[in-house]
Amino acid sequence: MRLFGLVVLPTSLFWAGFGVVINDPALVALGLVGAGFATWLLYEHHTSAQRTDAQVAVRVAVATNIAALLAATAEPITGLGLAIGALVPAIMGLTYLDRSAMRRLMSVGILTGTYAAVASLLLPWGSNFAFPLNVVLALTTFAIAFAVYHLFLWNASGQLTDTAAELGAVIELSREIALTLDPQQVGRIIAEHIARAAGAQESALSTWDRAHNRLVTFAYYPPERAELLDATYDLALYPATAQVLMDGKALRVETEDPGVDTAELAYLRDIGQKSMVILPLVARGESIGIVELTSDEPGGVTDRGAAFAEQLLREAAISLENARLYDEIHHQAFRDSLTGLANRMLFHDRVSHALDRLRGRSPNHVAVLFLDLDHFKLLNDRYGHSRADDVLRAVADRVRGAIRPGDTAARLGGDEFAILLADVSGPETALSVAERVLEGLAEEIEVGDGSTRVGASIGIALSSSVHDTVDDLLRNADIAMYAGKELGRGRVELFRPALLERAAARSQLGSLLHGSVERGEFSLAFQPIVDLGSRGRHIVGLEALVRWQPAGNPMLMPTDFVALAEETGDIVPIGNWVIREACIRTREIQLAHDRPDLRINVNLSSRQFEDPRVVQTVADALDASGLAPACLTIEITESTIMTRTDETLAVVRDLRALGVRLSIDDFGTGYSSLSYLQAFEVDELKIDRSFVSSTTGIGNPLVLSRAIVELGRALGLEMVVEGVETKSQAAWFASLGCHYAQGFLYGRPMDQDGVNEYFAGRVRTPARTTTGTTAGSRSPHPLLSVIRDDDAYEVAESG
Repeated sequence: MRLFGLVVLPTSLFWAGFGVVINDPALVALGLVGAGFATWLLYEHHTSAQRTDAQVAVRVAVATNIAALLAATAEPITGLGLAIGALVPAIMGLTYLDRSAMRRLMSVGILTGTYAAVASLLLPWGSNFAFPLNVVLALTTFAIAFAVYHLFLWNASGQLTDTAAELGAVIELSREIALTLDPQQVGRIIAEHIARAAGAQESALSTWDRAHNRLVTFAYYPPERAELLDATYDLALYPATAQVLMDGKALRVETEDPGVDTAELAYLRDIGQKSMVILPLVARGESIGIVELTSDEPGGVTDRGAAFAEQLLREAAISLENARLYDEIHHQAFRDSLTGLANRMLFHDRVSHALDRLRGRSPNHVAVLFLDLDHFKLLNDRYGHSRADDVLRAVADRVRGAIRPGDTAARLGGDEFAILLADVSGPETALSVAERVLEGLAEEIEVGDGSTRVGASIGIALSSSVHDTVDDLLRNADIAMYAGKELGRGRVELFRPALLERAAARSQLGSLLHGSVERGEFSLAFQPIVDLGSRGRHIVGLEALVRWQPAGNPMLMPTDFVALAEETGDIVPIGNWVIREACIRTREIQLAHDRPDLRINVNLSSRQFEDPRVVQTVADALDASGLAPACLTIEITESTIMTRTDETLAVVRDLRALGVRLSIDDFGTGYSSLSYLQAFEVDELKIDRSFVSSTTGIGNPLVLSRAIVELGRALGLEMVVEGVETKSQAAWFASLGCHYAQGFLYGRPMDQDGVNEYFAGRVRTPARTTTGTTAGSRSPHPLLSVIRDDDAYEVAESG
């Protein structure tokens, strides 16, 4: 348009001046029309930035038609050249206007061209030059019109070529983006295509981390130059970039611009560039990041290139955001949100693929490690859920650090983790990984202002046949893990078929437990607790011991089923029955033998202690039986109350409010701590049988038992020693000042009739046998024989 004006203006002024010289009004009028039109073109060019390309094209096309009509009217001899010039407006709008506007513009052009062509025939005036002046004027007009026609035709052709190239770039970008949903790959594709489309040498795509008000470098082109950029940029240090994100408007930065932002200028120099255009990355009407187009030449990115790049970005931003959303959804679906490890679904899928890859093709194995944290619930109760989550994250990090590249670590839920070793030749590799995991967990974990250590038990299962499934491996590893826990925790246990039989037996036993209370399959046995000061002749209380006889099966001891009942939750109804039955039977014995002071000790399991109805259960048992609360002693293990949670303290407080006594069972074998003895206002300590021995000397159980008794005496607690079987043991604890004793020396567990005979003096104190059992010992449950066949799992038969 500017070139058009610069060509027409001097030519028009020449003809106007020439017309004045020869006194030809028509020629003067023609020159003035041309000069005015050219002047308007130059002014329009100067102000065109205020309008769109389409608006400028329409204005110039209309003005060209008007100028052609006026020129043909002023000087009809120029009509033929002007008729050709009438084609220019249509070509001018070709790349900017829609079809409807083009039809109107072409119609006007046809009318203008037709009028110009016949103007010399219709109008009676005009110059009547002789040869060659008449030819020069006509040819000049024709040449200018023809040149301008080709000029705009060349411009339209270039525009169409650029548009085709841009369309091709859009199609290519869309095609490549459609091939992937990986957000990183989508980002790299966008950075490369935007750089090429804009004619930039380099391109950086960064996403906006709103939470931390920073930009995160997401992709860079060319990728080998990516190390020039930091991973993140604090937006507070780059206010101009921040403004692009806030306003959604592009920003041009030139090193030669004296008013450029100093932070942006320093950034450009750091990466060795001289020009930059910052474009907003907008998806669904919201800024999600920016794209920086840079060049080592001033103005290296043209306005048209920047505009096209911005247009491309509007389309590409949606694809990037969709890929990021898909990745987030995929992550949520297949990753554990707390630790970032694989979740159960992803782990199951990877184990399945690993089995498929090896099945029938390799003698190697797929190994699955099942990891369960030891005593995590106690840690959770002690520190709270938030701190416990921190521990789980730390455990996940250490598991990641222990596995090999290509292995998969997963959190299955709670404090359960699993590891997949996709291709191992034997158990050695799996055992090595498991040991590294345990070594990593042995180090302290920071929790709040302190630290803690977390132990774990790990079970390992290896695929052994083409028929193994994912569920088989997970089940076998789980079984091995629980076997390790039973052997002492903090162990690595390899699965073997005997464990599966044992697990099946436990499962069958567990099914028998369900509904056993309603079927009336439980009974109580009572073992005397005597006053050592009376040399065992005065009974101060009894301990209630539960027995279970499934229909059609032999009698089972607590060690045969209590741990299983804890796992299944059946311990709660069983324990509730024991409390009620013990109170009722004890009250009957009190009345029968005029012993209103006779006490009864009842064990309360950890699962019962967590039952929100436990205090009401105890209160109902006392009311139903008429037993005085002071005659009921609740025995709790150390591990049950080692964490001083508000809930634990509340239960103890409410139990003591009823008037019942509190005893710590098996004292010295668990997490012995003076703090909980004070916090829970304990009445009694029961010294575990492991401290009862016939040997003496430094470091042996008797030395430890002396320390425990002296501790109890210092705290003003009653002391009960368990497992006394000989008179010498009784004498030793009596000499220490221990108050009470319990054991075979004074009586084996007996039913209520046996207790009545005992009080009546008709039962002789049994002598200690070499085996610790009587000739009439029970036969084991047939299911227990499966459990006990493996000598690694002997079950003690204590009362």
